[in-house]
Amino acid sequence: MLRRAEWMPESAAMNGALRKYVVVVGSCVLGVLTLAAVFMFIFDARTLPDYFSQIERSGDPGWYRNFGGQHIPQIQDQDIFYSNIGSSIASAKAADVVFLGPSFVSYAIDRSTLQASDQLSRLKLYNMAFVGIRGGEFSRRVIARWDVRPPLWVINVDDQFAHFFSNDLNVTLGPQKVPVAAVSRDRLRGYLTVIGRNLRWRLEDLVATARTGQFSDTGLYRSVSNGDMALDVNPGYVATTNKPMRSERDQACDTTAETVNYARAFLKEIGGRAVFMLVPHSQSCRRQAEQLAKALDVELIAPPFDGLTTLDGGGHLDKQGAEKFTRYLAAELVKTRAFRDALSSRMSK
Repeated sequence: MLRRAEWMPESAAMNGALRKYVVVVGSCVLGVLTLAAVFMFIFDARTLPDYFSQIERSGDPGWYRNFGGQHIPQIQDQDIFYSNIGSSIASAKAADVVFLGPSFVSYAIDRSTLQASDQLSRLKLYNMAFVGIRGGEFSRRVIARWDVRPPLWVINVDDQFAHFFSNDLNVTLGPQKVPVAAVSRDRLRGYLTVIGRNLRWRLEDLVATARTGQFSDTGLYRSVSNGDMALDVNPGYVATTNKPMRSERDQACDTTAETVNYARAFLKEIGGRAVFMLVPHSQSCRRQAEQLAKALDVELIAPPFDGLTTLDGGGHLDKQGAEKFTRYLAAELVKTRAFRDALSSRMSK
């Protein structure tokens, strides 16, 4: 006697396999939705997060915890941007102007001062600086991978440790310098890494709360919509007694042919128009920035140190310094031919 599998028509067997597939997939989807519902219930999430496991700032899904860790400091945005998690890349792609650079840019651009500019307030401005990453290779890869193409780029051409226009692909947090791991992960692994990091941070928060009896909202948060870092939680940033920024570097510092060649290829690849800027810090070199800008025929905005103040003795600007820097930047940016060429049609609407 033939067994059922031997006389069953091929179409019936296929339909059975299809039903099993649908059941398995449906069970997985239901499981994920159930897990998400439990997650939102446990953490009292009243609105949908920007991505699953996001640690919001005071319940606002417009912000995600970007830098955290009770024991080992880690940063999220490398995976957020490289694996296109949540809406950050979409926000950058919708911008009229995108700022690039390391943490100097995160600290130097003051959003309220930008919005006080009559012309800039009418545009979408996105800060795509990356804390801890000095070279621009990571930015180049993100831009190419997700086709971020604003009409105008504003690029900080700093050369401390590694020039922005270099293929350096390392991240420096404190004394530790390691390769950017995000570029080695595919999108699924990047997503799982972000989920795991957030869950670990949440667990660390719970353990710390159990020990102290008081919850502390640790870490720095980044905006989904404009890329800003929420720096006002740092007492040093908002202090009014910080020291003036002073240059401590010999300014006989020149650019190199290697830097110029990389920059030329970088600008050609990302497209659009560009303006260079130089955020002052104790080791910044205006001379190399001027030489680079001249070699590439790109306008440079490099404000003087006068009146700028620093929260950490010469590395990053504080709130007062950022406001003064941004006023200077905003006033000069709208005068550049690159700004006029890239955005005049949008400004006339």
